[in-house]
Amino acid sequence: METNNEQKKRDNLFISKLNEKDVNHFTSDIGLFLRRKCDVPYKLVAHEICGVHVLKPESDITLSDEEYFNNLSEEKIPLSSYDLKKGKHNVIVERYPKLNKNEPYIFVCNHTCPEDIETVLNVLDRNAYLVLGSVKTLREESDGYLVWLNGTIPFDISNEKEKRTVIPKAERVLKTNSILIFPEASHNLHPSKIVNNLYDGPVNMALNSGRKIVIVSLIRDSENNVSYVDLSNPVDIMRINEELDEQFSYNEEKLPVKEYNKKKIKRMTAILRDKMATSIMHILLRHEEPLIRKDYRNVEAYLRTMKVYDSTKKLHWNENDDFEGEFKTKQTPEEQTHQEIIHDLANLATTKDIGFDQSSWTTLAEDLENKNAPKMMKKYVKQLTKLN
Repeated sequence: METNNEQKKRDNLFISKLNEKDVNHFTSDIGLFLRRKCDVPYKLVAHEICGVHVLKPESDITLSDEEYFNNLSEEKIPLSSYDLKKGKHNVIVERYPKLNKNEPYIFVCNHTCPEDIETVLNVLDRNAYLVLGSVKTLREESDGYLVWLNGTIPFDISNEKEKRTVIPKAERVLKTNSILIFPEASHNLHPSKIVNNLYDGPVNMALNSGRKIVIVSLIRDSENNVSYVDLSNPVDIMRINEELDEQFSYNEEKLPVKEYNKKKIKRMTAILRDKMATSIMHILLRHEEPLIRKDYRNVEAYLRTMKVYDSTKKLHWNENDDFEGEFKTKQTPEEQTHQEIIHDLANLATTKDIGFDQSSWTTLAEDLENKNAPKMMKKYVKQLTKLN
């Protein structure tokens, strides 16, 4: 076990407790101003430190998102089509919308790989405070200082009190600066979900601040050190809110106001997730080769193992890390009920002789366990620790 003295030596100076600061002290007005005004030189330095080369091919920014995807060819685009730089992390920006110069936005991105934060921050044309749910980065990683220089809203994802401060902190930032948030909450290690369920934070921030949302969709090709990024046109949540009221004749179900608004927020979050998934699917169709299932003994296990390996290699996890917090994902009530039923029936199948084969429930329960990202990460890291 690590001693307190060893922990203190490892903690990053000055920034390791930033997540504990309140709304008025996690950043300053001067800090907001300087980060906004110094974003260009910061990006130039960050490009060099991160070894990033950003490419922005021509695209028609006058099209709506729907028009863009309806007219987009699904034909594969070879890497040779791009002016890639050897030894660099090449970031290909599929689309970048026309954004008002001095207007703050809420950039909402899928959480797909260890490089996604640095990739997106290097693409954005303005300062965006990062909503960071991993205190491990601030406490232990040297990258924590780059995150702090950029501006961050850090919180411990396992601490309910800190989680409640995120939206008020975001509202303060959004008065002058943009924010970047990953509402999947953790890296998507799920082998078959293109996008995990999103938390409602971005919608609540948009409703409270009146700011528009820009959906950032990212796919990483680790083998070739290339990332593909697509940014949507700004999404006006206030307008969608009004449209939903009209569509449902303003609470035709006669629900209590609080319950009705909560249900409406879930609908808006689902709209964002659908938009993000649409963009990701088009990136995959144009840039990734499909896997052929018969070529793999278990293609799901292969994908899961590769994601876990990549995360462990780049983020230096150890068996004492909070995997439940770091890899926690949102589950709908329906998903929770589904899992409870499977586990109950699997337990019944293994403890009671009911006269016929019920092993399929056990198989389904094992499959759910394999999809449990925190458990899989912890198990893998423990195995590595034993081998070392």
